[in-house]
Amino acid sequence: MILIYPYREDGFYAGQPVELFPDAETGKYNIPTNATDKPPEKNGSGMWRPWYDREKQEWIEKADQKYKDSLKGPADPPSPVDQLKAQSAATMVQLAEAQNLIESQAKMIADLLLMLAEGGEA
Repeated sequence: MILIYPYREDGFYAGQPVELFPDAETGKYNIPTNATDKPPEKNGSGMWRPWYDREKQEWIEKADQKYKDSLKGPADPPSPVDQLKAQSAATMVQLAEAQNLIESQAKMIADLLLMLAEGGEA
Protein backbone atom coordinates (compact mmCIF):
# COMPACT_ATOMS: atom_id res chain seq x y z
CA MET A 1 0.00 0.00 0.00
CA ILE A 2 1.17 3.54 -0.82
CA LEU A 3 -0.35 6.96 -0.31
CA ILE A 4 -1.26 9.00 -3.36
CA TYR A 5 -2.15 12.67 -3.43
CA PRO A 6 -5.05 13.54 -5.72
CA TYR A 7 -5.48 16.95 -7.28
CA ARG A 8 -8.47 18.56 -8.92
CA GLU A 9 -8.83 19.44 -12.60
CA ASP A 10 -7.36 22.89 -11.92
CA GLY A 11 -4.26 21.24 -10.40
CA PHE A 12 -4.90 22.18 -6.77
CA TYR A 13 -4.54 19.52 -4.11
CA ALA A 14 -7.83 17.77 -3.34
CA GLY A 15 -7.09 17.83 0.36
CA GLN A 16 -6.61 14.25 1.56
CA PRO A 17 -4.15 11.48 0.68
CA VAL A 18 -5.67 8.22 -0.50
CA GLU A 19 -4.43 4.69 0.12
CA LEU A 20 -3.63 2.82 -3.07
CA PHE A 21 -3.13 -0.92 -3.15
CA PRO A 22 -1.21 -2.75 -5.84
CA ASP A 23 -3.03 -4.48 -8.68
CA ALA A 24 -3.81 -8.05 -7.59
CA GLU A 25 -2.64 -9.55 -10.88
CA THR A 26 0.46 -7.46 -11.70
CA GLY A 27 1.51 -6.25 -8.25
CA LYS A 28 2.03 -2.78 -9.71
CA TYR A 29 0.45 0.43 -8.56
CA ASN A 30 -1.87 2.09 -11.06
CA ILE A 31 -1.80 5.75 -10.05
CA PRO A 32 -4.72 7.70 -11.55
CA THR A 33 -3.94 10.56 -13.93
CA ASN A 34 -5.22 13.13 -11.41
CA ALA A 35 -2.88 11.98 -8.59
CA THR A 36 0.77 11.60 -7.72
CA ASP A 37 2.74 9.64 -5.16
CA LYS A 38 4.72 12.79 -4.27
CA PRO A 39 3.40 14.54 -1.14
CA PRO A 40 2.47 18.22 -1.44
CA GLU A 41 5.60 19.51 0.28
CA LYS A 42 8.41 21.90 -0.48
CA ASN A 43 11.75 21.15 1.18
CA GLY A 44 10.04 18.80 3.62
CA SER A 45 7.48 21.37 4.77
CA GLY A 46 3.77 21.46 4.07
CA MET A 47 2.21 24.02 1.78
CA TRP A 48 -0.66 26.47 2.18
CA ARG A 49 -2.17 26.02 -1.27
CA PRO A 50 -0.34 23.29 -3.22
CA TRP A 51 -0.74 23.12 -6.98
CA TYR A 52 0.63 20.23 -9.02
CA ASP A 53 2.62 21.07 -12.15
CA ARG A 54 2.09 18.05 -14.41
CA GLU A 55 4.97 18.96 -16.74
CA LYS A 56 7.58 19.40 -14.00
CA GLN A 57 5.93 16.73 -11.82
CA GLU A 58 6.25 18.83 -8.68
CA TRP A 59 4.10 20.73 -6.25
CA ILE A 60 4.14 24.54 -6.44
CA GLU A 61 3.06 26.91 -3.66
CA LYS A 62 0.24 29.12 -5.00
CA ALA A 63 -0.68 30.96 -1.79
CA ASP A 64 0.24 34.62 -1.65
CA GLN A 65 0.36 36.64 1.58
CA LYS A 66 -3.20 37.92 1.08
CA TYR A 67 -4.48 34.33 0.90
CA LYS A 68 -2.52 33.33 4.03
CA ASP A 69 -3.86 36.34 5.92
CA SER A 70 -7.42 35.44 4.90
CA LEU A 71 -7.06 32.11 6.71
CA LYS A 72 -6.16 33.72 10.00
CA GLY A 73 -8.98 34.23 12.43
CA PRO A 74 -9.73 37.53 14.11
CA ALA A 75 -7.20 38.60 16.71
CA ASP A 76 -7.99 37.76 20.31
CA PRO A 77 -9.22 40.72 22.31
CA PRO A 78 -6.62 42.07 24.74
CA SER A 79 -6.67 40.58 28.23
CA PRO A 80 -7.62 42.76 31.19
CA VAL A 81 -3.94 42.85 32.22
CA ASP A 82 -2.93 44.06 28.74
CA GLN A 83 -5.66 46.71 28.86
CA LEU A 84 -4.38 47.94 32.24
CA LYS A 85 -0.81 48.04 30.91
CA ALA A 86 -1.93 50.17 27.96
CA GLN A 87 -3.90 52.51 30.26
CA SER A 88 -0.90 52.80 32.58
CA ALA A 89 1.41 53.67 29.70
CA ALA A 90 -1.02 56.32 28.43
CA THR A 91 -1.28 57.80 31.93
CA MET A 92 2.53 57.94 32.25
CA VAL A 93 2.75 59.84 28.95
CA GLN A 94 0.08 62.31 30.10
CA LEU A 95 1.91 62.78 33.42
CA ALA A 96 5.22 63.50 31.66
CA GLU A 97 3.51 66.03 29.38
CA ALA A 98 1.87 67.72 32.39
CA GLN A 99 5.23 67.92 34.21
CA ASN A 100 6.85 69.52 31.16
CA LEU A 101 4.03 72.07 30.99
CA ILE A 102 4.36 72.87 34.72
CA GLU A 103 8.11 73.37 34.36
CA SER A 104 7.72 75.69 31.36
CA GLN A 105 5.03 77.71 33.18
CA ALA A 106 7.21 77.97 36.30
CA LYS A 107 10.09 79.30 34.17
CA MET A 108 7.75 81.80 32.50
CA ILE A 109 6.49 83.03 35.91
CA ALA A 110 10.06 83.31 37.20
CA ASP A 111 11.04 85.33 34.13
CA LEU A 112 8.03 87.66 34.59
CA LEU A 113 8.80 88.18 38.29
CA LEU A 114 12.43 88.96 37.44
CA MET A 115 11.29 91.45 34.82
CA LEU A 116 8.97 93.16 37.34
CA ALA A 117 11.78 93.29 39.93
CA GLU A 118 14.07 94.94 37.43
CA GLY A 119 11.61 97.69 36.74
CA GLY A 120 9.23 96.11 34.25
CA GLU A 121 11.34 96.56 31.14
CA ALA A 122 11.86 93.77 28.73
